[in-house]
Amino acid sequence: MKIQLETIPVWDGVKSGDECFICSLMKEAEEDGVRYYLSSAIMTPEVRVTTNENGFCFKHFSMLAEANKAQSLGLVMDTYYQQNSGIFDPLLDRVSSSSSPRKAQKLFSSFFDSYHERENGCLICSRMKDRLDRYTFTVASLYGEDPEFRQALEKSKGFCIHHSEALFKMAPEALSSEMLLSFYKTLATLLKTNLERVRQDDWWLTQKYKSENRDKPWNGCEDAAKRAVYKFTGQARVLDPVKK
Repeated sequence: MKIQLETIPVWDGVKSGDECFICSLMKEAEEDGVRYYLSSAIMTPEVRVTTNENGFCFKHFSMLAEANKAQSLGLVMDTYYQQNSGIFDPLLDRVSSSSSPRKAQKLFSSFFDSYHERENGCLICSRMKDRLDRYTFTVASLYGEDPEFRQALEKSKGFCIHHSEALFKMAPEALSSEMLLSFYKTLATLLKTNLERVRQDDWWLTQKYKSENRDKPWNGCEDAAKRAVYKFTGQARVLDPVKK
């Protein structure tokens, strides 16, 4: 597998002190994807063809809507609706002309099947997946080739469980058998150590709401509940990339 290395953002990430720097990088990738599909790129025929054919997942359609770029999103949705109407209108017309509830029910089911099929595949998720592959491949490659990076990673806060799995799956593409075992051990240690740290932070957050602890220091645990969620689930997850 030939994957472009992303050395600079990965090095910046491992130095950042984030709970999962791949989460942080993927949030940037997600925001970049939203900006791209609301930029002048949508005026190019090839981009409009892909948006008409594929569209976006529910989350990223919502992000596009909430960006408040009415003109750009309006252009995207205009031709997207045109393509949908060619699929949906004949089915809805047949429902309207049905002679029995049973036929109408069957035809309406076909309509909703078509709707769900149109929901499959998201262009922003696809762009994010490409970035995720590059980031995880770079992490594993630097671990195998650069002792300084390996040491920095071992001292970091590690990764969320979701992106630890992504690293686990990518590592065989980048590492020899010997380094693969070392990487897996490091990944496991980072998970165990940092899940426990976050658990302890969250526990102290709960204790701070007791009257006897009111005047004790927070010890940086004000956001521990949120960190506990994201350490477990990850952020900016790739939900439904277009199948290649």
